[in-house]
Amino acid sequence: MRKSLKLASFGIAFWLVMAMVGCTKTGVFGEKNPDIGNILAESATYEGQTVTLKGEYRGWEAGYGSPPVTRSDWVLKNSTGAIYVTGKSPSGFDPVNDIGKQVSVTGTVKIKDGKPYIEAAIVK
Repeated sequence: MRKSLKLASFGIAFWLVMAMVGCTKTGVFGEKNPDIGNILAESATYEGQTVTLKGEYRGWEAGYGSPPVTRSDWVLKNSTGAIYVTGKSPSGFDPVNDIGKQVSVTGTVKIKDGKPYIEAAIVK
């Protein structure tokens, strides 16, 4: 009886560890949670994937190339890199005066002319 209890406890512990390891790379709904640098370096790997990124709102700041979709596309930047975001903007943010504020974006990784960008679904 004790041996089967130990075996069952081991089995439960094993599956809990496996679940935790799996959650470090994917979110609750299967979304990947890389950083901006990963997406820039391995854009083909992330194309079509839903990701959540956090960083600084950089608005229409120059120095990141041309906006991929519209002139209203904006830049999200953190310590790993910077990437354009299209589709949604942070509610109430001014593209010039709110530079540097923290923002979180959930969206789909797209690629245009070899450069990745995020098509935003949720911006907080």
